[in-house]
Amino acid sequence: MTALEGDTHLEALGTTIDLSTADGVRALKVGVAGLAITTVLQAALLLLSGSVALLADTLHNGVDVAGTAIVWLAFIVTKRQRNARFGYGYHRLEDLAGLAVVALIVASAVLVFYEAARAFGETPDLGRPGIVFAAGLIGFAGNEAVAQYKLRVGRRIGSSALIADGRHSRADGFTSLGVVAAAIGIMVGEPRIDAAAGLVIGGLIAWAAYESGRDVILRLLDHASPEIRRELEQAAEQVSGFDHISDLRLRHAGRTVHLVAHVCMPSDYSFVQAHQVTEDLRTAWLKVLPAGSVVDIHADPFDAQFGSPHAREHVHPG
Repeated sequence: MTALEGDTHLEALGTTIDLSTADGVRALKVGVAGLAITTVLQAALLLLSGSVALLADTLHNGVDVAGTAIVWLAFIVTKRQRNARFGYGYHRLEDLAGLAVVALIVASAVLVFYEAARAFGETPDLGRPGIVFAAGLIGFAGNEAVAQYKLRVGRRIGSSALIADGRHSRADGFTSLGVVAAAIGIMVGEPRIDAAAGLVIGGLIAWAAYESGRDVILRLLDHASPEIRRELEQAAEQVSGFDHISDLRLRHAGRTVHLVAHVCMPSDYSFVQAHQVTEDLRTAWLKVLPAGSVVDIHADPFDAQFGSPHAREHVHPG
């Protein structure tokens, strides 16, 4: 068979759509609970300190709970069965949710840059730096724990939205370290350390936005995973009865894949023989792809002398 090249780097997909959806929703529930607890603890300490930096971080974590809820809603909707209006289901909504999460990361970076720039021109009024220091550590620990869990589950089930949300939580953990830096700055008589740390943290958040946004946008642009393509080619090599594959296209939607292929078979095949080969190939490919994926195969009669009737259609420039 002819190897077809691809050029993207999406995560490996999960095994079954029902199991992965259940795992994803569970991860989001843990994320909401973890961030909510972190926010409540920071809010309690905020009342004792009056720290502006801590106020910003507490509000930011609260916004993150809303972001996680967006992905959670997407997971719930994708469980709906496909219908006449949405023939491929609602899996694309996960990718849109991932895009919304990326927008939240970008907004976070802008907010951090703004606050850091403003802090350079003002002297922050921080009381009880020990409490602020503890609140920053709580924010970091809570966000990092949630991030590790989301990233682990997101990579296992192949959800770009959950991975983006996990990276967002990790970036927020580093944001909380800015509160720690602010407390240390007050302790040593250098309050503008908080502003400098804010600029660094803003850069880290912006980088997280780039990484997450790149993966989500590539998926929305229908870039196909080269890893999955190689697995599909290897699976096809175990199927007999066809000459070669002249065209193979993949389109990701959430954790599912829509595969379209043109398969060249001997021109003297009967309709029944051609159908059996396509079904064997479809079965082999569905074992590679996650449940809920769609495989469309077009059988082309192939003759060594005259070639395939669609050969010119599948010649790709460059």
